[in-house]
Amino acid sequence: MKRFFKFRVFGFFVIAVIIAAVTLIAVNTRGNPGIFTNTLTSLSKPFRTVAVSVAKTFESIYGYIYKYDTVQDENERLNDEIARLQKEYRDYIDVSNENERLRELLNLKDRYPNYKQFDTASVISWNPSIWVSSITINKGSYNSDVKSGDCVITEYGDLIGVVSDVNLNSSTVVTIVDTTFSVDAYIERNDERSIATGDFSLMKDGLLKFDVFQDTMDIVAGDIIITSGSEGVLPAELIVGTVQEVLTDDTGLSRYATVEPAADLRSLSDVCLITLFEVADDEG
Repeated sequence: MKRFFKFRVFGFFVIAVIIAAVTLIAVNTRGNPGIFTNTLTSLSKPFRTVAVSVAKTFESIYGYIYKYDTVQDENERLNDEIARLQKEYRDYIDVSNENERLRELLNLKDRYPNYKQFDTASVISWNPSIWVSSITINKGSYNSDVKSGDCVITEYGDLIGVVSDVNLNSSTVVTIVDTTFSVDAYIERNDERSIATGDFSLMKDGLLKFDVFQDTMDIVAGDIIITSGSEGVLPAELIVGTVQEVLTDDTGLSRYATVEPAADLRSLSDVCLITLFEVADDEG
C-alpha cells in the first residue's frame, strides 16, 4: 500500500514537471512570439501556477514519506537495541542473584558453627500434588555424601525439608508442609515448645501446623517458629516459619496455629544440605 502511494505521488510529480517544462518551452521559443505562442502563454499561466504549487506539494509529501520511513527504520533499530539491553540486564540480575545465593550458602558455616558438614545442590524439579510436597535435587550417593534424613535449608537458614530418598545422582526432599514431616520446635519470642507438622488440609495452601498442647500457651500471629534440635533429628536454630493464625479444631477441644514456611518452597533454586551437625545440648 505504501509503495503504491509513493508511485502515485511520484507520477503526479512527473506530470507537474512535464506541464511546467512544456510551458517554459512555449514561452522561451526563439524569435518573436506569435499569436499561438502568446495565446499558449496566456492560457498556460494558470497551469504554470498550479503546476508549481502541485510540484511543491508533492515534493513536500514525498519528503515526509521518506522521513517517515527513515524514522520508522530508526525506531525498529532502537526497539531491537532496547530488547537486547533488557535481556542483558535480566541476565545480569540473574547472575548477580545467583552469586548472592552462593555467597550466603558458603557463609552458613561461619554463621552456624554447629553445622559441621555442608553440601550445596540445585533443584531439578518441584513436585507438588494433592498428596505430597517434595522437590528433587541434583545430589545423590554418587556425587555427594547425602543420606536419608539429612536436613535441607536455604542460604538464609530457613528450613526446607528433609531428604527422603537417595538415588545415584539425585535425591528427593519432602518439604515441611508434607504430611510426613514433623519436627520439635519452639516459639522464638517466649521459648514455648511444641511440634510443627505437615497437615493434609493445610498443605494445599502451602502451610503447616504448630500444635498448641496447653491452653496456657502464649502464641499469637507473627510469632517465629524455630527448630529446637531435640533428640538430634534436625539441627537447632533453623527457621521453620511465621504463625499466621491461631485456630480451634473441629472438636472445639484444642487449638493449633497455622504456620507459613520461611522458605519460599515454590521458587527454590539452590539449596544447602546439612550432612553433619552437633546435637543441641539443651533439649528443653
